[in-house]
Amino acid sequence: MKSPGGMLLASIELDRTGSVPLYRQLYLQIRQQILAGHLHGGMRLPSTRTLCAELGLSRITILNAFDQLTAEGFLEPRPGAGTFVCAEWGVRDAAADEPRKAPRLSNLSQSVLSLRSDHFSGISYAAWEPGCPTSFLPSHAAYDAFPLPIWKRLMSRHLRQPTKDMLSYGELKGQRALREAIAEYLYDARGIHCSAQQVVIVSGAQQAFNLLGMLLLDPQDSVWMEDPGHIAARIAFQAQGSRIVPLRIDEEGIDVQQGLRECPGARLAFTTPSRQHPLGTTMSYARRLELIEWAGRNLGWIIEDDCDSEFRYQGRPQPALYAMDQWSRVVYVGTFSKVLFPSLRLGYVILPEALVEPFCAMRAVMDRSPATLLQAVTADFMREGHFLGHIRRMRALYQARQHCLLETLQKRLGHFIRVQPVDAGMHLIGWMPPELNDAAIAQGLASQQIYTYALSDYCIQRYLPPGLLIGFAGTPEEQAVDKVEALAQGLISMGYRL
Repeated sequence: MKSPGGMLLASIELDRTGSVPLYRQLYLQIRQQILAGHLHGGMRLPSTRTLCAELGLSRITILNAFDQLTAEGFLEPRPGAGTFVCAEWGVRDAAADEPRKAPRLSNLSQSVLSLRSDHFSGISYAAWEPGCPTSFLPSHAAYDAFPLPIWKRLMSRHLRQPTKDMLSYGELKGQRALREAIAEYLYDARGIHCSAQQVVIVSGAQQAFNLLGMLLLDPQDSVWMEDPGHIAARIAFQAQGSRIVPLRIDEEGIDVQQGLRECPGARLAFTTPSRQHPLGTTMSYARRLELIEWAGRNLGWIIEDDCDSEFRYQGRPQPALYAMDQWSRVVYVGTFSKVLFPSLRLGYVILPEALVEPFCAMRAVMDRSPATLLQAVTADFMREGHFLGHIRRMRALYQARQHCLLETLQKRLGHFIRVQPVDAGMHLIGWMPPELNDAAIAQGLASQQIYTYALSDYCIQRYLPPGLLIGFAGTPEEQAVDKVEALAQGLISMGYRL
């Protein structure tokens, strides 16, 4: 068994090339040994002469470390006997030997942990190989095409002359200039007529879903959810204790008649009508009217997530549900994560007037407005025309990338994966033979650093063939062949015949 002196000497590791002084390194490591219970109260430390010889340090370096530890109550010198760990640190013995107990968590926290999807953890860029990662994740945009010089110029403008408003907490609803810019954009792009007072800035769509769930739902309330559908929104509502009612998707969108048969008294319906996530179906005009009629007649609420509505390549978009709603029962959620970049952490909620004050009250308890600097830069980006120009360029770029990737997939994997072009969005569905397990395939590919999502992850009830979500927005045309070949080789290595 090692003596206290031996334990201490064995644990000391000094970096003689670093910027931290040696006495400071010694002080920090001895302190950590005491706090961790490895050096107990009453233990005698090696003499300064022994430490000098074993560690190759000067005596003044060791004395400086010991003096600091003594001043903080970790060590006590005893004349004629040596230096000892202070006696009060001995009470840590019993606690250190006790088995660690799991922390007590609230029912809500335990519910969230049990429901949490792997999608929430994301795929870290740091986890990829240095070269060219093979990612087909549908949430990854063309970050290489973002107009950074314009963004830097707008940000520098505000940083050169920061105002009191810029450096303060900001308005609870968000900066007014951004809310006005959003209201103007939505009127032109989506036919939504609202005032800036009805716009609330949030830190992304996920925060919007959680706040709306807290605002509109009680435990055991029923929620119509598209199936397959939005994972993050579903888990947010389940965490509130809601009962999810999965409704299938047909060629017109969410099956409202199924909802009326199975749960006509649902409190809320969540839908992605512009481009159903993840299947890509556009909700028909008749189905939109049917859903709004249900909400108005039954005092239900509709949360409209306008997922990827900016990126439409064919045909004219249908009007937003919010623009068609005569009952004031629709809440519209939008985000800048896809159209600009996710780390911006800016989204917005368009609320019926009756919900503005209660939503803001809930928001004040949970959070403040996102960073005012980023809100101001985004407002300028929109008001000066850069936002619409960026959308137009990305729409053309994504359409070209989709066409290239689609052709490459059909040539190389056409006998194994069936893909068709999409009218909007940032990903394709790669349909596979019905006997396959798409979740196992996605997991096996990820182990080879080829990233995609399984369609079954989005399903509550399994009624669709297996498929993979294959994002095209983040795949430059010149990389399509190499990435598809990597996908093919990954499938071959898993034993599939292509």
